[in-house]
Amino acid sequence: MAMHVSGACFSVFSGSRVGNIKAVASEGFATVKTAEDKVKLGGSDLKVTKLGVGAWSWGDTSYWNNFQWDDRKMKAAKAAFDTSLDNGITFFDTAEVYGSRASFGAINSETLLGRFIKERKQRDPEVEVTVATKFAALPWRLGRQSVLAALKDSLFRLGLSSVELYQLHWAGIWGNEGYLFLMQLFH
Repeated sequence: MAMHVSGACFSVFSGSRVGNIKAVASEGFATVKTAEDKVKLGGSDLKVTKLGVGAWSWGDTSYWNNFQWDDRKMKAAKAAFDTSLDNGITFFDTAEVYGSRASFGAINSETLLGRFIKERKQRDPEVEVTVATKFAALPWRLGRQSVLAALKDSLFRLGLSSVELYQLHWAGIWGNEGYLFLMQLFH
């Protein structure tokens, strides 16, 4: 069963990569209402919506958002989150480095996603959100403990006790093949 999204406009960005953030749901936006509308993720038993939302721009100022993050953009990101859930899209992807502290005025994307999830669960305790986040295998991170510490930090920012998918970001860039083995241990 294919999901058809014709006539829908759902974008966190408008225009160029530094454009204004907006979330629009028009008539004809596909909704995901049943388990049959979900697919298995890879070879796992995890089922996710066929459409997911990437949260890279949420809070970021170094790559997106004209080097600024303000209340208007915060409201737009929250609207994108709520509109997604309202239409059955429950799979969100973020990373520890999205909206990193190195960016002036940035709020970490994991922090925002966690805040949005918490607020939504206060209104709708039954809502299910599937979260994927990523470990940045930076050159100074060595060994299993760095993976575990990064995961704990991500869970703290998200305000969650677990995530459904934990990924290796930028695989192979810094000769981090050893991390692939460590990541398999979590499976």
